[in-house]
Amino acid sequence: MNASSKKLIGKCPLWTWVMMGLALASALALVDWNGSGEAKPLWMFFLPSAFGLAGGIIATVKKSYGWGLISVALGVLAVQLLALGVTLVQGP
Repeated sequence: MNASSKKLIGKCPLWTWVMMGLALASALALVDWNGSGEAKPLWMFFLPSAFGLAGGIIATVKKSYGWGLISVALGVLAVQLLALGVTLVQGP
């Protein structure tokens, strides 16, 4: 790696890891683990994106742009990938 790529990725700030974990946890909270069929509140679908965006902002402020991009991508794609995984496992 050259110096510019190290500066782009950098070390991931602790709070970015926390926000990425919260994005994943909030996405997993959307799964109907009991099979009750009860609908989740609409605002819960925005939590993974909000946590990913918060982690991206934290990483960008700390000059870790690569981790900021990873955090935002995880937050935005968490619900879509979870829906794909549940569909593949349980069927449509």
